[in-house]
Amino acid sequence: MDVHSTGKDYTDEEIRSFVRDLESLPGGGLTVSLLVGCGERAVAPLREFLLNGRPRGVFQPRQRAVEALAELGAKDVLMEYLSQKRVIADAVVRFGEEAVENTAARELARWPTEEVFQFLMNLAQRRMLAGAVDALGRFERPEAAPVLVKVLGDDVGRPAAEKALRAIAEKVKPALFQAARRTGAPEDETPSERQRRRSVVRVLADMALRDEDWKELRPLLQDGDQEIEIIAGEMAVDWAPPTERQEAARFLIRSLDSAHWFLQIRIQECLRRNYAVLCELIAHETKIRRRAARGEPLADPVLRILEKLQSTAEKSGAKENVWHDE
Repeated sequence: MDVHSTGKDYTDEEIRSFVRDLESLPGGGLTVSLLVGCGERAVAPLREFLLNGRPRGVFQPRQRAVEALAELGAKDVLMEYLSQKRVIADAVVRFGEEAVENTAARELARWPTEEVFQFLMNLAQRRMLAGAVDALGRFERPEAAPVLVKVLGDDVGRPAAEKALRAIAEKVKPALFQAARRTGAPEDETPSERQRRRSVVRVLADMALRDEDWKELRPLLQDGDQEIEIIAGEMAVDWAPPTERQEAARFLIRSLDSAHWFLQIRIQECLRRNYAVLCELIAHETKIRRRAARGEPLADPVLRILEKLQSTAEKSGAKENVWHDE
């Protein structure tokens, strides 16, 4: 192929040969540039390749076709492709084709129109495609909140949904408060519903809250799910009235014994960023645990955490205590 030629210099057969050249893994990137240079004439063969081509485990050629179509402005072809219903039995092939679909969905964010927004809303409701959720999040529209909250129950789409919700969290705060609360008995809650609520609480924990917000979140301290209770405890230490902050800090320290490691890290970070007002409480809890350890501090991992927290704070020049019991 002559990389110095312009798109109009190529015949239709040559353009079709370029599409076939997408199968070359080493030279596929250059082929995309050539096809984009061919303009509108490249859309039809690319559409044929994408819509009627055979999905495979090696998905890069089809992914490059999507990228070329996006560069050519072929929004309708991408939407047509994502509207197709494909039943793929082979797990490897199915994984590869989902990578192509995710790319196509993400590329649609190039067109911030009502048509594309509604298409992505429908697609995300029908299928948990991370690319669709990611593209939907780029619109930053509150109307997407119910769909994004629903996706939080899916392992694949959850990271993109959390990111998208953080971008609109202030606008949809009441909906997040409602989604964080359990609607039925604890034993009736499914694992995906529980994971969905945990994700919502994580999104809320990243927000700047107000006094009236805490009133909505206070019941989460007795939720019954350890992760939700611990993150609610973090929010209490950060935003609740002083008396509740003290009790929440004690709860977090007690939870260090049984919490999963990633929750232990969250607790330590919370105590560290609030050390200026918690140092007396932390010192008191450390003293009690030292006494209980009877000269064997290694037997109490929480004691080691608290001592390390104190040592780090002293080295960094943390403020003297400003915490006062009510």
